[in-house]
Amino acid sequence: MSPYVAFCQVPNTISDTEKLFGLSTIWKEIEYNFAYFENIGSEKWDSIYKLTIPIVLETPNDYEYYRELSKFMAYLEDGHTFVGRYPNVDRYTTVYEGYWIEFERVEGKVVVSRINTSKKDSISLGSELLAINGLLTKDYLSTKVTPYISASTYKSRDRESVFFIMDGLPGMEYEIKILTPKNQIKNIHLVHGRFGEESPFNLTPPFDSKEDVQFRWLENKIAYVKLNSFGDYGVLTSFEKLLPELYKAKRLIIDIRNNTGGNSEVGFAILKYLTNDKYLYTHHSKSRKHIAHLKGNGSNISTKDTVGDLYKKEAFLNFHNKLYTVSIYEPYLNELNAKRIIIPTLVLTSNKTISAAEDFLIPIKKIEHIKTIGITTAGSTGTIYKIELPQSIGFICSLQSTYPDGSDYVGVGIEPDIVINISIKGIIEMRDEVLEEAEKYLRNK
Repeated sequence: MSPYVAFCQVPNTISDTEKLFGLSTIWKEIEYNFAYFENIGSEKWDSIYKLTIPIVLETPNDYEYYRELSKFMAYLEDGHTFVGRYPNVDRYTTVYEGYWIEFERVEGKVVVSRINTSKKDSISLGSELLAINGLLTKDYLSTKVTPYISASTYKSRDRESVFFIMDGLPGMEYEIKILTPKNQIKNIHLVHGRFGEESPFNLTPPFDSKEDVQFRWLENKIAYVKLNSFGDYGVLTSFEKLLPELYKAKRLIIDIRNNTGGNSEVGFAILKYLTNDKYLYTHHSKSRKHIAHLKGNGSNISTKDTVGDLYKKEAFLNFHNKLYTVSIYEPYLNELNAKRIIIPTLVLTSNKTISAAEDFLIPIKKIEHIKTIGITTAGSTGTIYKIELPQSIGFICSLQSTYPDGSDYVGVGIEPDIVINISIKGIIEMRDEVLEEAEKYLRNK
């Protein structure tokens, strides 16, 4: 059963010519600029493109067209390669008429992790989502949500899918079945539309502050700093304002669980304060290299011809879209002329930790007094290359990043030193189980 039950008329403004041009722009730019193109290869990419052409030309409106573009880019399995906003439509993710509901994957189940307080007695935190519009939750996800999600790892894709599970347009209707923590099965009718409650919204649990940098004292002189972004150098300035307090701390917690990245240099500038090491062993990067003349010559070269011949090797790689820039790895010099904070430190991570926030974690692996705790990160980073699409934009990852030794964390994620999985019981009790364990660990240090 489809959610398209009673939603308003969706604009249909993109012509067939524009639809084809938009799809072709993605196809072309990916082959030349996508940092991990060798993972999919020209043959498979061309095949998917050909299959998608008639599909996008048959889309009935702008929304469905951009859904198909999202699906096209999702084949690349990269969290930094995706379609931007959908033009001409208002999309709803967690808001319905009278309801605000967020879901999260916990203990293998899709459960309610946030609800508007006025509905918390009827839809309890920790309630399991069993079905949507007659489909089991796992089937609904696999057919209607996950294929449209761009992500670099299975767990990151699943997290995004669960959060956006009923992403849709005003008027879309959903019949959901939930199982409460008290083993009661309830059927609830949801319609995307105006929430109907006054701002600031009363939610359970309430939203955390959206400030990029947050600070508070915990017991036993443990300083807690939450870094929600490395978006610009204002984050560094805010962190530096905290230094007089941080110098008093006996232990330190840095929380980057909700850090969606930004500028890696900002993270490294903060990290300089947290170690006496002369060098930070940051990630190593490379990008695609295309030379038309070289690629043309490479079409007539076989693998055996490349042995001992650098020119032929590069021509061969160029023809097969595997030629990259080559740079000598150099660690990041820590020349900071200021007092450092060298105390037992824990960095909190989650599967929302992504991009520059993951780059921040790479040097930490060689800093003895800093450990990480939480769950494996999203496994996606890189520089974004923007492309123009009909009435919107697309994003392509154009930089391939690895650990200093060349091993991968993109497509894998960074596993913390101490793994702490949250529980349904913790969701129900609104406890921050990762932070609790971090405090317990530091108290014993």
